[in-house]
Order: sequence, then C-alpha cells, then structure tokens
Amino acid sequence: MAQPSIELKNVTKQFKRQTGEKVVGLNHINLAIQPGEVIGVIGTNGAGKSTLMNCLTGHLPIDSGEILLGGTSIKKLKTKEIAKRIGRVFQDPRMGTAPRMTVFENLMLAQKRGQSRGFKFSLNRENYQEMMQKLAPFKLDLENRLDVPMENLSGGQRQAIALIMATLQQPQLLLLDEHTAALDPRTAKQVMAMTQYMIETYQLTTLMITHHLQDAITYCDRVVVMHKGTIHMVYQKEELKQLTPVDLYRTLENLVIEEMDSEVE
Repeated sequence: MAQPSIELKNVTKQFKRQTGEKVVGLNHINLAIQPGEVIGVIGTNGAGKSTLMNCLTGHLPIDSGEILLGGTSIKKLKTKEIAKRIGRVFQDPRMGTAPRMTVFENLMLAQKRGQSRGFKFSLNRENYQEMMQKLAPFKLDLENRLDVPMENLSGGQRQAIALIMATLQQPQLLLLDEHTAALDPRTAKQVMAMTQYMIETYQLTTLMITHHLQDAITYCDRVVVMHKGTIHMVYQKEELKQLTPVDLYRTLENLVIEEMDSEVE
C-alpha cells in the first residue's frame, strides 16, 4: 500500500475555559488517508470536526501525537509550505478570498500561494486567458467576470472561485469545511458537481466536513463519524452503498441520546 497522503497518529488537543476547566477537542485521533481518497466527516456540534481541520492546517498546535503530510511532520513545515500543500474551502464564501480584489487578482494570489514574489508580474494576458479557460467549463459565467470584485459575486459564484483557488496548485490535501452549507439547494448541487470534477481531474486527496448526509454517501470513499473529540466509527465504501441519509442521521441521533442518558446517570 502507498504511503498515506495524510496520517494522524494519536493526536490530542485540549482547550482551557476561563474557569480553568479543560475541554477535549481531539482525543487520541488515529486516521490515515490514502492518495486520491475522499473522506467525509460527520458529527454533531462540538464533535471536533473544525478542530480537526484547524490542527491539520497548523492553525491550532496539537498537544500530543503527530500529523504527517506526505510522510513529513507538519511541525517541520513553515506556514507558507503548509499553505502550498493544503487547500481549504470554508463554509462562508467570503473567507479565504480578498473581497475588494477582482476575481483574476484572487486567482493569481492563489496561484502564487507559498511564494514571496511575483504577484504583480502574474497579472498578465497569458494568465488571464488561462483563467478564462479554467472557468469556462463550470458554466457559471465566471470566465466573463474576471475583472469583477469578489464582493460583487453571488454566494455560489464566490464559493466556486474559492474552490478553484484552493485547487489551483493541486494540493496534497484538500479540506472542504461544510463548503456548501451556506448555499441554496440548487447552487449547492452545482458546487458539489464542480467539486467532484476537480477532485477527479486532479486526483485530490480530500477531507470533507458535511451536514448534507447524502453528499457523504454519494461522494466519499469512507465516512468518519466523530463524537466528543473521538472517531466513533468509520463507514467503508461498501457499507456506504447500503446506507441512506436516514441511517446516518440515526447514527448521529443515537450518539446524542446516549450522551444525554449518561449525563442523567
């Protein structure tokens, strides 16, 4: 078996409340993601999903354990290097982009991510034409909006640009942080189809947090169920084929009921 694109070994992260009480964000997480694999992450609020992503990007230092990216500990990587190797799309379409800069300028910023020089020189006709060609297949009229400030786009258009920005450098790991949650159903479907196209075209190793349980079943090779900072269970591809969104919902609901029962006891 090939070396995992990303591997978490016994990763733990705790937070301290103002009262001094410790809260577990991640509790001895072990997970290996193979090259090109798409992993879905589901769980109720407070399960540790966002903490997991923030630790993967290095924004939250872990307390113990190890996170390996292509076999290299992220502790050994500089912030710019991590930014180059990991692409991320947030739930809020405004995050991860510069709202007052044009679509073209944002795309060139993403193209130069991890590099200290060359942004102004990248704003040339050749790159402009290249971006038009990249945007045209998505049929969102984005190829004709390269000179429009990001803040003037619709939520769906901004999220589409954010997705392209996150994948321009074909990162070692793509993080999708509930990236369709703020969109209407029709637009969310468009963005998910676009996401699948990008993942398959570039064979991107992907970790996707989602509340859309059908998307988890449809697009993922495995689905990780998180609860109270732990990986409660992992559904394999063959298991997912037998499941419905209702089945996954019941799994999450039962975890909440069990937690409430334990608190009563």
